[in-house]
Amino acid sequence: MEKIKFITDTACDIPLSTALAQGVEEAPLTVTILGKSYRESYDISPQEFYDLCAQTKELPVSAGVNSTEYYSRLEKAWEEGYTAVCIVCINARGSVCYTSACHAREDFFENHPEAAGRLRVEIVDSRTYSIAYGIPVMKAARMAKNGKSLDEILSFFDDWFDRVEIYFCPLSFEFVRRSGRVSRTIAFVGDTLGIRPVIHIIEGKTAADAKVRGNGKIAEAMEKIAVSRMLPAGDYGILVGTPRDLAEDLERRLTAYTGHGPAVVESAGPCITINGGPQLVAFCCLSRTPRGEFGITGKLYQAAGTVAGAAVKTAAAAAGSVAKVGEELLKNVLNK
Repeated sequence: MEKIKFITDTACDIPLSTALAQGVEEAPLTVTILGKSYRESYDISPQEFYDLCAQTKELPVSAGVNSTEYYSRLEKAWEEGYTAVCIVCINARGSVCYTSACHAREDFFENHPEAAGRLRVEIVDSRTYSIAYGIPVMKAARMAKNGKSLDEILSFFDDWFDRVEIYFCPLSFEFVRRSGRVSRTIAFVGDTLGIRPVIHIIEGKTAADAKVRGNGKIAEAMEKIAVSRMLPAGDYGILVGTPRDLAEDLERRLTAYTGHGPAVVESAGPCITINGGPQLVAFCCLSRTPRGEFGITGKLYQAAGTVAGAAVKTAAAAAGSVAKVGEELLKNVLNK
């Protein structure tokens, strides 16, 4: 029987205690705010980060997991007798984590040739964000404990990441303005009119699906999207910053629709908050049909030929995604 170690990163927004209970390690991303850097989840909680955000008009910044962090965890797994390591990373188009993990794997086998054929290391680009990859990693760890093979688990990941969708709504344009995703004018008009865009993230790409005026209609708009898109029997999760009442309303609606509660209801961590702001509510779910796009970013890496070349391509793709968000939000405001 395989002995599998699962490693992910803290941007998955699963609490460290929950991950550790499943035997899953989380490598920390770093956030810097008010001139001080913190390891996400290890040094600062979501609520503490929200409080700091309220004290500054400067946009906090984040940094991905470095290769040394992944390397040390691979060495530890090797020393502890694991036969396989599965690293699941935040979307490679939006972070260096995948590239860092690839570098770490290369360095590990270069320094430990005796591990070749004895330790299998698989690196999965989730192509998504937050609990949309946190949920399946926790489920995969339980599958391994129940005797499922790594190949079976990788097939599960293929299906999950080929179906998973995120829908989120920032209650304020402030953070998307600070990050450059929309102009000051668009942010001002959007906030003045009380426009709340519901935006999807699918395969790392973003676009606006709905727009409502005022907070009271957000949960209803999200419920309508779920009814049209969601696989009712599948796992889903809810992510929230400060608007807890909206998250509770959304949970009631989705539970009534699916007949079962969410897999998780978690707080949005610093890395997610930087992009959407503390005033955010979101849910992730599985679509009824797969998109048939297994390994989109994996194909990008193959085409690039090298990890370094892929990093350039993924950075360019991320820049294009940012521009798309701004364009769609602009349409939301002007078409209102």
